[in-house]
Amino acid sequence: MEMNYDIEKRFGAKLAYVRKAKKLSQMKLAEKVDMNFNYIGQIERGEANVTIKTMKLLADALDVEIKTLFDFSF
Repeated sequence: MEMNYDIEKRFGAKLAYVRKAKKLSQMKLAEKVDMNFNYIGQIERGEANVTIKTMKLLADALDVEIKTLFDFSF
């Protein structure tokens, strides 16, 4: 199905977009969610398969609803 095509890359690109819109560095976001900043980079490049729990932590840290990170029309 087309929507599942490269879902990790699409999610990561949206995460990066929202993070930058909030004027946060990868390092600052990583500190807020208690993760290594390298992992944030892997997520943003679509190299990590992220759990729902991690998605929720990231959304909360960015002060957005989790569904925002799945709106790929940006």
